[in-house]
Amino acid sequence: MRPTTLLLAFLLLAPAFPADPPPPPILGDYDSELRLPDGHVDLDLMIRRLQDLHANTYFWLIWHKPTDWEDLQSFLPKAAAANIKVWAYLVPWSESGFGGLYSEPYRTDFVRWAQEIGKLSRRCPNLVGYVIDDFWTNFALAPRPDGSGFTPDLLTKMAQAARAENPDLKFYPLMYYPQLGLRFATTLAPHIDGVVAAYPRDKAEIEQALRYLSEDYLTSGGCWTMYPPGTPSAPGDYASLSQTADVTDPRFATIRFDYQDDYDGPTAGYHVMQLRVDGKVVWSEDVGGRDDNTVLIDLAPYVGVKPSVRLSLGVWDLKGVSEFAVQVAFSNLKVTGLRLATVDLGKPIGWELNSKGPFFMECRAPQGKRPRLPLIVMPAGSRGEYKNRFKEDATPENIAARLKQATDLAREGKVEGVVIYCLDKTENSPDLPAAAAVFKSQ
Repeated sequence: MRPTTLLLAFLLLAPAFPADPPPPPILGDYDSELRLPDGHVDLDLMIRRLQDLHANTYFWLIWHKPTDWEDLQSFLPKAAAANIKVWAYLVPWSESGFGGLYSEPYRTDFVRWAQEIGKLSRRCPNLVGYVIDDFWTNFALAPRPDGSGFTPDLLTKMAQAARAENPDLKFYPLMYYPQLGLRFATTLAPHIDGVVAAYPRDKAEIEQALRYLSEDYLTSGGCWTMYPPGTPSAPGDYASLSQTADVTDPRFATIRFDYQDDYDGPTAGYHVMQLRVDGKVVWSEDVGGRDDNTVLIDLAPYVGVKPSVRLSLGVWDLKGVSEFAVQVAFSNLKVTGLRLATVDLGKPIGWELNSKGPFFMECRAPQGKRPRLPLIVMPAGSRGEYKNRFKEDATPENIAARLKQATDLAREGKVEGVVIYCLDKTENSPDLPAAAAVFKSQ
């Protein structure tokens, strides 16, 4: 047999080596630590209760006692022996000093925290990351007058300090689902390793958030309209882009585009997205509430027998505002029955950009792909928080049912894992066995 034939036969007969299986999903718990009479955390009891829960991860809050950082260092070897990974959990400026409590000993020196957590993670490899609470309200593009605010520059310094000690250390901010939108994706997302998001209302809300964490997000170009913070407007202020379209088939004249904005609150009647044909409003959507959708509009009634029409897409103010910052994006425009010089909203060539008042509009070219950001889901485990968030009885069965929604997504590989918020871990807790049954089934 020739050598090449022998080699081919060997390769065909050799057993295939399977690819490494994906890591198991994070199944964890946060806070509600059990303490000894002297105020220190009862480390051994915490390990036992986490094992009862079938947890493989614990988020260690450094806030309740000045000894929490010291106790974490004692807890890590015990957690490693029990195959439990740990994340340090800090509070931001908005919670520092509340009730006289701080994340001790470094308080709001977050570069130092990143450095020290990195050092500790080298000694204790089961310390895999850190989280900062209520992050979005403490995030700022520029330093605030009091010096607070997680600016991009500060986040860069934190990342450099942590990775100088441990390049694998992760940083995830704690967010809420309505905050995972357009502004998050374009400002904060490039500076973090993933997200912990608390209190999903349902599976659909989690899957909606995953769109903004996807590696495909913002790959296409688009037109962005911005209204600045702290700035009053007058009725009729606007920003729009316009183009004259030749009508090629009035019977099938349609326009389709995607729209998004970063305001999810209830305030309405001020900023309004509109499409206008020859000055006539044919589509309107208030920025109030969550907006992330595609619209298809039949233009046949507005085209009639005209040889051409003027299309204008943008944001108009119905009433003046005193303070109402917002960003709006339009993308993926397509037409039928019409001919445009360009349908690319990411390039200004072919479009006429107009504005009045403080509005600003720009066309942005495609951004390219970015790494997918993993998501850890944090369902409510505390009965008080559960009832406050969902307005239903916080029974063990209800807590477990919402937990299962998240663990199902983890099993499908859509989210990195699940960490329960403040589950009661006392010996007679009826909630821990219900949650444990969900974790065990994974």
